[in-house]
Amino acid sequence: MAFSFNAALSGLNANSNALSVVGNNISNANTIGFRSSSITFSDVFANSYGARLNGAGLSLQIGDGVQTSSIQTNFSQGTLAESNSQLHGAIQGNGFFVVRNAEGNMNYTRAGDFTVNNQGYLITPGGNQIQGYAANSGVVTPGSALSSLRLPIGQTLAPQTTTNASLRINLDTNAATGSDFHATMQIIDSRGTTRTMDMEFTRLADGSFDMTATVDGNPAELSANGGAPVNTPVNFTFDSSGNLTSPTSLAVIPDQGQLGGATLPSVEINLRETNPDGTPGAFNMVSYARPSAVSSTTQDGFPSGELSGSSVDPNGVIYAIFSNGQSRPVGQFALATFNSSEGLSRLGGNMFAETLASNQATIGAPGSGGRGFIAGGYLEQSNVSITNEFVKLIEAQRGFQSNSKVINTLNQTLQDLLQIL
Repeated sequence: MAFSFNAALSGLNANSNALSVVGNNISNANTIGFRSSSITFSDVFANSYGARLNGAGLSLQIGDGVQTSSIQTNFSQGTLAESNSQLHGAIQGNGFFVVRNAEGNMNYTRAGDFTVNNQGYLITPGGNQIQGYAANSGVVTPGSALSSLRLPIGQTLAPQTTTNASLRINLDTNAATGSDFHATMQIIDSRGTTRTMDMEFTRLADGSFDMTATVDGNPAELSANGGAPVNTPVNFTFDSSGNLTSPTSLAVIPDQGQLGGATLPSVEINLRETNPDGTPGAFNMVSYARPSAVSSTTQDGFPSGELSGSSVDPNGVIYAIFSNGQSRPVGQFALATFNSSEGLSRLGGNMFAETLASNQATIGAPGSGGRGFIAGGYLEQSNVSITNEFVKLIEAQRGFQSNSKVINTLNQTLQDLLQIL
């Protein structure tokens, strides 16, 4: 009888563990990046009737119940949900974010609900600092030493002086002799001040155009075909198809004395596009039989700007976005993989730690070595399936009730036996 009580008691303990596992899964159904667990049982055979055999020559054995053989973590992908922060990140695929705790130890998490502290460091809700590859002079080098990722809070991005400009211009081949057309665009000096460059084209009797330029209304010098700067107009000529034949290069040199202490040495005007393979592309200056117009302008300068936001690309590169429309990489997330993710130890707070069973972390950039990519502005939800958990809950409950019934039956049998005696 004692053996029967032990078997039923082990069933109560095992199913109690199952209820605890299911309860923990259900309680974390809305926990960011949570990984559900599943429990498995194995039987216990420890008792036999000596060496006696039955008629088939088999030993007579009675099992001693059940035991919990494993509680495994399910590392399947959770669904992604859009977040209200561009610094949040969800891993699509394999890997864990790397974080450093207050003691300096490395931990790992799938939860990407990161925030920025008052020093600009990217941290978890528990205050652990996110590790990755910091940008050096705007360049991120994956595989370099890990460091805490940090946003440049309060940084002002220095202005960039305009050195190159492109204007797509059509000069009307049927324009009247002596008529003028103005092509204007904004350029930036060394202090970030926006200046207006005006290129004035005058139609000549032979069908060509003379061009002069001003910057903020002040005459600028011109350098054509690599020649010395001059104050005289530059003549633009076109072939029978309306394509520019001369000049082949052009630069506008503003009057440096009219810039209020700033500098704007020279603006190279791109008269023709360059194909990706380096060969000459389409002409930016043409002369067709349609009204003179500027269809587009581009230039490589920009004013100063304040930090206004951030974003994360699929490779985990974090960009600081400035008020002048510019962006600069400040770092890249690092992802850790393990020989056996199931061997990781849970620490709470959505954190895991490596163990001998998991082996050491192998750390690299997102998208490399089988690691997943990063969805910026998204969070990975718990991979708990409520439907499956309720089914498991019913199974564990029935198992617990059944073993309770066995104990009640044995107890009643013992009472009957005592009455007989």
